Amino acid sequence: GAPRCAVVEGTMWQQPAPSPFAAASPREFGSGGAAATLGSSASWAGAVGSQARPAPQFGSFGAPVSSGMSPAGGTTWNGGSQWSSGACAPRPGELPGEGENGCGGSPAIGCGGSGSDANWRPLGFGAGASSSSSAVSPWVLGVPEGPERPRMRRHPPFTWQPATDFLGEFRVSGDAREVVTKVGDFWEPGTVVPAAGTLQMSKGGLYHWTLLLERLPPQRPQIQFGLHGVGHSRPMRVLSSTRCSRARDDDPWEPRPAGDRALAEGDYVHVQVDLRGLHLPFGTLSVAVNAEPPEIVFDDIPLGSGGAAVSTTPVIAMGGDSARVRLCPAY
Repeated sequence: GAPRCAVVEGTMWQQPAPSPFAAASPREFGSGGAAATLGSSASWAGAVGSQARPAPQFGSFGAPVSSGMSPAGGTTWNGGSQWSSGACAPRPGELPGEGENGCGGSPAIGCGGSGSDANWRPLGFGAGASSSSSAVSPWVLGVPEGPERPRMRRHPPFTWQPATDFLGEFRVSGDAREVVTKVGDFWEPGTVVPAAGTLQMSKGGLYHWTLLLERLPPQRPQIQFGLHGVGHSRPMRVLSSTRCSRARDDDPWEPRPAGDRALAEGDYVHVQVDLRGLHLPFGTLSVAVNAEPPEIVFDDIPLGSGGAAVSTTPVIAMGGDSARVRLCPAY
């Protein structure tokens, strides 16, 4: 039937989620995927004619940046700290700087006949890479060509979707609709109204999500979270933020076995729903607050029997004006 209100009674949890991204490695990659470490040759000294060679500059993948434009078979990066020169190498009997176009085969000075930093351009990667004298490289001082390198983007595991009967009670915001805020105090004192998530959980799955309690109004601080059947039907398993008491369906509230525990603003509540049924004929719901170890809150979530599937959804219930909860990105 229609979505139901719940009687107030309880508390929530927190644990900052660790970043899944390791620190970027200082090692760059050369041709063929081989690691290329820049050694002492990264700063060069020498003379081309009467002019000192400027230090080479490297792009985001360890590619050296050279000046001017190189003819076919020009200077290339080998993947180590070495250069190889092609048609630009000095001929026998010639001094550096006296070769064709005055380049003398210098890896730091291209064949444009000028050693000015303003004319520097990079060469290609790997053996055999070269740039045409009639084309200007799209790389300028190490800025890569093409679109940005793909990056991992973190997204919430689901979005909030209040029931039609309670659309006016909540404001859902955020780029991924991950923030739910209660609008005004619910007209009936001591009562909270639910907003469900779009995730549907069923037998065989293992589900995780993290809630950040951003605001708990002092006049009505209780927030309930857990799971409901689809359409806010049974099974219902919820935990309250004021005492961490818990309730099943329409049964009375039960106290937390380890004693009352009140959640506060800024707490992270990590929820795990295990519907695999590995060791029990039922599913379990576990909760951890911040960096604390998880505790099993419910171990009797029905998985379905006789071919009848049971689907559940995450749920949050609030009654006080400006109560706000954020669903954190999944890792």
